[in-house]
Amino acid sequence: MKVTLFGLFVLVAAGALLPCGVRADQRAYVWTYEYLTVPKGEAELETYFTISAPHKDNLEGNTSTEHRLELEVGMTNRFDFAIYQIFSQALENGLEYDGFQLRARYRIGEKGKYFVDPLMYLEYKGVPDFAEHGFEAKLILARDIGRFNIALNPILEVEFGDKNEIQPEYAFGLSCRSGDLLRVGIEAKGGADGHYVGPVIAHGKGRFWVTLGSAFNVGSVQQGKPEFQTRMLLGIGL
Repeated sequence: MKVTLFGLFVLVAAGALLPCGVRADQRAYVWTYEYLTVPKGEAELETYFTISAPHKDNLEGNTSTEHRLELEVGMTNRFDFAIYQIFSQALENGLEYDGFQLRARYRIGEKGKYFVDPLMYLEYKGVPDFAEHGFEAKLILARDIGRFNIALNPILEVEFGDKNEIQPEYAFGLSCRSGDLLRVGIEAKGGADGHYVGPVIAHGKGRFWVTLGSAFNVGSVQQGKPEFQTRMLLGIGL
């Protein structure tokens, strides 16, 4: 199913005009999750814009994009729930609907209670005809040390459909806060398809924030997988 990019922009703009609170699920990374959930009774609209290229030294006419819209709601002070709508677009083609995701996060304990702050993450991935199903489980481990944040995400992906697969992955981030609005850092991610590393920068506070990061391959990648990706996250508190 094809839709227009204009429709996505209208949804984001509408969210920006709604009354907003001062607290949000502000992200310091684009691939790695931190010890955060949306506060009870609040909501946030996030957009993900990802560019992928099979060869990092040849981007012209050789990239594809993915667009995700996410609405997340704080159900309790420790538990939130999110719905994603996912679209993809190759060069010179229209936007196509790829599927949806349902995600739940639960914070264990309170910040600083343990040596690392733990959070449980579970996600379901579906397609319009329900021919394929996927689950992603993450254990999010994070710690703040002064102005620095360290986050590690061991990941297990399970897919059912034409082929059944179980694949372990990981994401890791290290960032430093500079003032109230700016954070800079580095991220790494990987699995059987390949390993990546790249810088990340985040700006904003409260009701509105943006994060930009990239991933360059380290060593070889599986055939058909990108050597380079860049992703921008935009968050608007509702």
